[in-house]
Amino acid sequence: MGKAGSLRAASRLLRHEEAEVRAAATGLFARQRQLPAWVSFPDVEKAEWLNKILAQAWPFFGQFMEKLLVENVAPNIRASNTHLQTFSFTKVDLGEKPLRVLGVKVHTGATKQQILLDLTLSYAGDIQIDVEVKKFFCKAGVKGMQLHGTLRVILEPLLGEAPLVGALSLFFIRRPTLDINWTGMTNLLDIPGLSSMSDSMIMDAIAAFLVLPNRLLVPLVPDLQEAAQLRSPLPRGVVRVHLLAARALSSKDRLMKGLIEGKSDPYALLRVGTQLGTSRVIDNSLNPVWNEIYEFMVHEVPGQELEVELFDKDPDEDDKLGRMKLDFGEVLRARVMDEWFPLQEGGQGQLHLRLEWLTPMADASKLDQVLQRNRWLEPKPEPPSAAILVVYLDRAQELPLKKSSREPNPMVQLSIQDITRQSKVVYNTVSPVWEEAFRFFLHDPSNQDLDVQVKDDGRQGGLGAIAVPLSRLLTAPDLTLDQWFQLDASGPSSRLYMKLVLRVRPGLGGCRGMWEAIGAHGAAVGQVRGL
Repeated sequence: MGKAGSLRAASRLLRHEEAEVRAAATGLFARQRQLPAWVSFPDVEKAEWLNKILAQAWPFFGQFMEKLLVENVAPNIRASNTHLQTFSFTKVDLGEKPLRVLGVKVHTGATKQQILLDLTLSYAGDIQIDVEVKKFFCKAGVKGMQLHGTLRVILEPLLGEAPLVGALSLFFIRRPTLDINWTGMTNLLDIPGLSSMSDSMIMDAIAAFLVLPNRLLVPLVPDLQEAAQLRSPLPRGVVRVHLLAARALSSKDRLMKGLIEGKSDPYALLRVGTQLGTSRVIDNSLNPVWNEIYEFMVHEVPGQELEVELFDKDPDEDDKLGRMKLDFGEVLRARVMDEWFPLQEGGQGQLHLRLEWLTPMADASKLDQVLQRNRWLEPKPEPPSAAILVVYLDRAQELPLKKSSREPNPMVQLSIQDITRQSKVVYNTVSPVWEEAFRFFLHDPSNQDLDVQVKDDGRQGGLGAIAVPLSRLLTAPDLTLDQWFQLDASGPSSRLYMKLVLRVRPGLGGCRGMWEAIGAHGAAVGQVRGL
């Protein structure tokens, strides 16, 4: 492991012990809901002045939310589904319990043009929102909600004139804890078109919307040139995670009606924000060997974490075997980490991971070198990535009207081979504005195309299409295309504005250490969802 690795392991063990002490202390103070972050972390400051502002402004924020839901959200819901044309909000009341900020931590940021604030938030409110769908005599709503998590606020760019800050970016680095008390949910899900949804699916969608890479941009000056880049910045890096093995896991299976202790059927769930990866199941083993590879795009360091949970696969409910978390700041500093990590939260045993930090570059000359190194990795089920592509889908103009002459509800599907991303739907317009970003891992951009389909949501037929050979980016300035694209099979003036940015993932200095880590079994590249 070496001296540096031993120091990192010792430091991590100390932090785990501190975490256990804090968890025990939190249990002692359960009646106060939770300890403020400034009690546990000396670099987190109290923010009572901010809570006083929130308390006074809360009724006015409630008025703003009521206007937003009634005038903006409700019309979109009615247009999204023919069965919801009589949908309305009948009551919007945020209650008397405001959001609280338990602590504030200030970072100087990655550049001198930004300031980072991490706000530890806690909300246990008496919110009440009632909705009605008159066509089906359906009433439902929300009565009470809890939200706990860390919200990052980025102030950038810093300016030399008023208001000194160009924009605010807000997002949760990690998935917050969200608990909503629904009323009448069963009635709502009985409506045609909504029956396939569930309470958990709705809550997952809400939580995912708040978590990186999704973010809310609030411009503070007009015509901010950096707005598009701030809304969807390029990833700072890619972390390649080699899920190698685990040892000394706890036994969850029982034989002979529980008289004989068996083993477990472990698998791993890897999560970075909304990006997910799931390993294969290793049957009947307490020392499983996976030798799989997963790749994650990382946007915020410090802050974003890798979370790995191990489960025992069962026919009914899977048993938890333990969990580990690692801040990507450690991986960035070390560049390569190859360690056994202890499992926490009641688990026993250790998890063997190798992590590599890869900084994408705007240098097409490195592509052949990366492709050559990737051939050392066994392409199962998919080859490793050689580059990343970020697509900024901005807007379209003069989309065609179909025979009905009704204005379409345009949405866009972007595909690279068998990976497809889908935009939101913009209702009743031939000139939709999406302002969304989509990210792809690329195996070989010199031989891959981006296929774009513009469709009318809920109706037959397309509104246009275009295929962009990604090889065009390899010769473009800064590996970027920022332009209008004429749509095929569309109107004579129908076009789509997109910005395509390619970045080549650099290779490591050599493959010997990697092969020593993963052994002679080879490595399977796992699919990561949620980019």
